Formats: sequence, C-alpha cells, structure tokens
Amino acid sequence: MVIEVQGPSHYVGGDFKTRNGSTLLKIALLQKAGFEVIEIPANQLLKKDLMKPYIDQIKIRVSIAPKGHDCVSLKRGWADAAYVTGEEHSK
Repeated sequence: MVIEVQGPSHYVGGDFKTRNGSTLLKIALLQKAGFEVIEIPANQLLKKDLMKPYIDQIKIRVSIAPKGHDCVSLKRGWADAAYVTGEEHSK
C-alpha cells in the first residue's frame, strides 16, 4: 500500500481538483506494479472530519475495522488511479 499526501504541485494550477499528468502516471505505474494507492490532497488535512474517510479506508486496507464511519471505496484500474476525495464520503 502506498499512501501519498499530495500538495498543490500534484494538481493542474494547484487547484486540488485535476491531477497533473506526472502524478497520474506515477499512480498508474505504482498500481501496475501491484501497489494499492491512497492519495490524500494536502488541503484535506486542515480539518479532522475531512480526514475520517481516508483513515477509515486505510484501516480497511490493513484489516482494522473502522468505528462508526461510512467506508469509502477506491476506484481501481490502470488508467484511472485509485483516488479518495472528501466529496466521495458524502455520497
């Protein structure tokens, strides 16, 4: 498992919305090599409640049951990097 906290340089225009090509390639190569990747945008570290879905996802991946939070599923595939966003946990 790879957990990467990504600052603005990983995004086009530093907007924390659209990842740049080199970040997408790196994630795709890690996945192709067999790693599961959890990306955490650095702007999600500002509030504890924004971190809960990421923490829960990490616990699930290392087989520790999360306490009282909804789980966040990761997208899987070579071209589409596994990516968890704070917005996904509200679905």
